[in-house]
Amino acid sequence: MFLDRLLARNRPLIDAVVTAHQAGELLANTYVVDLDTVARNAAAIADAARARGLSTYVMAKQYGRNPDVTRTAIEAGLGPVVAVDTACVSAAVRHGLPVGHVGHLVQPHRGSEDFVVGADPEVVTVFSLDAARRIGAAARRRGGPPVSVLLRVHGEGDRFYFGHGGGFPAADVEAAARAVHAIEGVAVHGVTTFPALLADPDNRRIAATPNLTTLVTAAERLRAAGFDIRQVNAPGTTSARSLAIAADAGATHVEPGNAIHGTTPLHVFSEDAPEQPAIVYVTEVSHVDGDDAYAFAAGHYIDKVLGDFRLTALVGRDAATATAGDRVARVDTAPDGAIHYYTVLRDARRLDIRPGDTVVMCFRPQAFVTRGRTQAVAGLHAAGGAPVWGSRYDAEARVVEDAS
Repeated sequence: MFLDRLLARNRPLIDAVVTAHQAGELLANTYVVDLDTVARNAAAIADAARARGLSTYVMAKQYGRNPDVTRTAIEAGLGPVVAVDTACVSAAVRHGLPVGHVGHLVQPHRGSEDFVVGADPEVVTVFSLDAARRIGAAARRRGGPPVSVLLRVHGEGDRFYFGHGGGFPAADVEAAARAVHAIEGVAVHGVTTFPALLADPDNRRIAATPNLTTLVTAAERLRAAGFDIRQVNAPGTTSARSLAIAADAGATHVEPGNAIHGTTPLHVFSEDAPEQPAIVYVTEVSHVDGDDAYAFAAGHYIDKVLGDFRLTALVGRDAATATAGDRVARVDTAPDGAIHYYTVLRDARRLDIRPGDTVVMCFRPQAFVTRGRTQAVAGLHAAGGAPVWGSRYDAEARVVEDAS
């Protein structure tokens, strides 16, 4: 999806990963993130957010919660971390990173509440009274101040991805807030939804969903009812150019994720979006069978936010070969429900694809749901500098010392 943009805007990243892989310094099945470009992207988003009066949380799941990337984004002005599940909390705590928002997509499960509250998040989202009671009990055991919670709200006509339903009906948001606020150990300080913004592929733009109106209206009603609403959290398709939509509607917080490495739908629609591609998936040709080459693919989960598209890859034994105009291979992946052991690169004979060749792809990642590794690299854009490679991490941001 983003390969052409990568070739045009971040050739040093391609050169670095092919060279390192061929030298045996970079393993197959690794997402590589360019920290120099991440820093620039994050600064652009942070500047745009400040100009609109918005606060930000860093969404780290797409790049596998790699702490080097998160730290770079925070140092550039974003953050703290939004944890979509407790594994994200663990990754942040493990590396001393601040936790901002917990539980937006995945509620803290039973038995995790003390750990979640102990991570000292700014807010915890609750979908139900049961979740609020468990968080409140953990706060009481800790003995600190009440935990600030956001109510996940939904209204008629709102849009949700499969498996993302739930929360408090916006029509009765005052009653819900009173019931939650009455629980000792929690205090209602905001509302949230997802997605507040989505890509409109027909008109090639980012647009508000009905959820955003539901969200802002719920916040207004809670303020009118006397609640101290400090946060109107409106994540979804967040990038520097889309922030105005959320801010103008009345949002206070957004959660940039894919924009940090330049892989949102806006970066398909617009050639001059400020964020540049900063992440690639690097793997290796395992074997060739006739016209088909098979590449290791345990890191695959391709987020098809704009629907199906033709996936392509650069393939070669050195950077010059891999980026030759006639060396782009068509890629077929395993169907939904199948295990990703390999992807198939077509036209292997014509492209002279051989075992051991480096394969480079640039798509919209969700590295945290794969068996892939992540690794950051710095120094690619410094004059006369050499690449500086970070540690290798698994999908839960644990350092991986071996070649597994």
